[in-house]
Amino acid sequence: MPFSPNFTVAQTSSPSQLILTDTSTGSDGAITDRKILQYNSANNLPFGVIDWPIADSSITISPLTADIALNIQVNYNNNVGAVLYTKSQLFAAVQYAEQFYYGLTQQQAATTNLNILNDYPYFENKSKLRMLIDSAVQAIAVGSDIFSAQFCISIYQQMLNNPNLYF
Repeated sequence: MPFSPNFTVAQTSSPSQLILTDTSTGSDGAITDRKILQYNSANNLPFGVIDWPIADSSITISPLTADIALNIQVNYNNNVGAVLYTKSQLFAAVQYAEQFYYGLTQQQAATTNLNILNDYPYFENKSKLRMLIDSAVQAIAVGSDIFSAQFCISIYQQMLNNPNLYF
């Protein structure tokens, strides 16, 4: 059966981590190594090239310090490093925002002042944050649009960086 490269990517509960799992089918005895390249929306490699040993079906990497839209490419190489196969997929890494959002929910549940839910700027900003997180994910899932995903992430990043102004 001919080799068909494929992989999945997901975030762990740690927002800095991504887990990649090779789901390729078929085989090619010439493949001896894999390399992971993560391109941002400007087509730069902010995290360099990461080696993924062929013996490992999954790998957990920790390149993230903030949310980002990525074009993740896996190259399947031979013994001299020549690329035999390539597979790419877009991914919106939004776990930092998801954890921040959940933290807001925890704060709401812990407060004795239930007026926070009626606080117009608070609720509007929390709703805006949810919409931007979802929009970043949908830009990838529905539109394969890394630029719109990164745009949404860039907008909500200001909210995460300056919570006292918004929440």
